[in-house]
Amino acid sequence: MGTVNLKNPSQLKIGKLPVVIVPLDQWREVEAKLEDYEMMCSEKFRKSIAASRNQARQGKLHRLDLKTGNFKKLSF
Repeated sequence: MGTVNLKNPSQLKIGKLPVVIVPLDQWREVEAKLEDYEMMCSEKFRKSIAASRNQARQGKLHRLDLKTGNFKKLSF
């Protein structure tokens, strides 16, 4: 996971809490990184990956051949 450099964030105080104003394009970049981080820390995500790896080892996964429209077993 990479880092996001914020350029000149402005800070305001609304009530008792400080508020940081960031340009929208930079916020979208930060938000994407946060979502990736949350996904990678998710126990459900880790279990899903482990289950998929087990299926691949057992030969239960198939790939759709777009040319023929038939499924073929994946080989690892």
